[in-house]
Amino acid sequence: MKLMNKFILSFGLGVFFLSTSPFSSIVTEAACIVEPGDFEKGCHFFLSAPSCPSGYKRVKYGDCGCRWGVCTKSYYRCEGVPRCCGGWTGGSACDVPICEDGCNAGECVLPGICECPEGYDGKSCEIAPPPSVDELTVMTLNFACRDTFPFSGCDNCQTRFDLLRKAILGDADFEGLPDLDLVDVILAQELGTEKENFEQISSALKDRGFQYTTGDPAPTADDSICSDPLVFDSDDKDAGSSISGLNSGGLVTWSKFPIVGTHAQNWCAHTFPLPAGYLSTLLDVGNGRAIAVINLHAMPEYDLQIEAEDVRAYQFGELSGFAGELSNLFHDSNTPFSVILGGDFNEDIYSRNSLSANPGCGSITSDLVEQKFGSVGLHIRDACTSNKIGNPTWDPTRNDLAGRFSESGTHQVLDFLIQHSSSHAGNGPENVVSVLKSKTPWSGQFCEGYLDVPSSGTASALSDHNVVTATFQLPQGTSTSNMDDALATYKNAINSWINGNLVDNAACGQEGSGCGTDSDCCSKEHSWTSSGQYCNNLYQCQPCR
Repeated sequence: MKLMNKFILSFGLGVFFLSTSPFSSIVTEAACIVEPGDFEKGCHFFLSAPSCPSGYKRVKYGDCGCRWGVCTKSYYRCEGVPRCCGGWTGGSACDVPICEDGCNAGECVLPGICECPEGYDGKSCEIAPPPSVDELTVMTLNFACRDTFPFSGCDNCQTRFDLLRKAILGDADFEGLPDLDLVDVILAQELGTEKENFEQISSALKDRGFQYTTGDPAPTADDSICSDPLVFDSDDKDAGSSISGLNSGGLVTWSKFPIVGTHAQNWCAHTFPLPAGYLSTLLDVGNGRAIAVINLHAMPEYDLQIEAEDVRAYQFGELSGFAGELSNLFHDSNTPFSVILGGDFNEDIYSRNSLSANPGCGSITSDLVEQKFGSVGLHIRDACTSNKIGNPTWDPTRNDLAGRFSESGTHQVLDFLIQHSSSHAGNGPENVVSVLKSKTPWSGQFCEGYLDVPSSGTASALSDHNVVTATFQLPQGTSTSNMDDALATYKNAINSWINGNLVDNAACGQEGSGCGTDSDCCSKEHSWTSSGQYCNNLYQCQPCR
């Protein structure tokens, strides 16, 4: 044994020898053992000999003084006890690595390093792959609120968002909200509200297993109202700041499935002076299937010296073209896919065409409306007569916020879910329409217009929009590609859509919608009529430029 240091101490009753030796380590690919060197303690009273340091054991190996037949002193030494390196265990072999947080479905292969089964992810393999599902349940939830203008004196938003949080967490005092354990995706609109309100909703939905994306697009136009894309509240825009804390403000998509891609489009890019747009999200639902959901907030109606219906025809033409471009590229890449469109269609043709408090399907008198909705796959008359849309929102006795917040006391058809296109997925389902309510009326100070004097009141509903839910059949089978391939296809679709002027072409009616129903079809020679509804020489539209 090599002695590194040697000390000789005189104690009168004996001599104490201390020697030390460096540690040696044996490290292999699958184990790590530290073997401390032995050292002699010397000759000392056996019964009072000091103990060895931690990591050693005391061993007697002889006597150093015996009188009258009694040995009073003994030689002993400290033998090093082999121990495992940090991060290893497994008895004397030290061949079992330690992962402090465990590896769930995986295996600990080195200290702190897990090897995960295919499809699992995370440091501890804690992120499980999505189940291979055959259905996708999607819900729309609109959070429109009008007390966000500074110093408004209204408090109904704060009250409602606290109640919404409780409803999301499963409080039995509410009705009209589907069982969120059965919902996979939530398409939310008009969340341009106070940051604390959004955080309440986000925290509650996280507790129910949802993650979210906003897309957070950068501004795409010089118009100052686009400085914070997609925020609905024009008073908020005039104030020059986002009080939601979100760049995208109004559009948020929540999903229980992994979100692998997003694309947000702000319609301010098309020179419309008001915020609206859509948010596309690519989800991984297993087996390499590409599921794109498109969350819509359509242009609200304002006096733009053109008919809002024509503006919306522009939007719906773009949506139809975008969904078609996604579908075509997924089809070409042999990726099973579905494209699902839903959200706030902001349709108020009914309000203008009917003075009754309960407009019926007979108020659908515009071919433009039919063609517009038809471009995205919704047959509006059939949907109305089959009671798939609208009635809870039309009737203030069912939704007491609809009459309070809708313009001029009229009521709107607002939300719908459409399976725009799919492969091997069957027909789109019926929409289930409900009104989210508190079973006990709540009180608040309401701003019925953006700058109106607050008024006291009570309400039961928590949104002036319908809650709409639909369950879609997803494409069957396993893709020959993986989600990396699907994401690459998704990005290619977006790039070709944006950089190839396909947006303008589709919105202008050249692809995906009829030329005669579009606001952008008028060339310099074909100006708007005084009524603003149609171009002169309607069917002589020029190609988009």
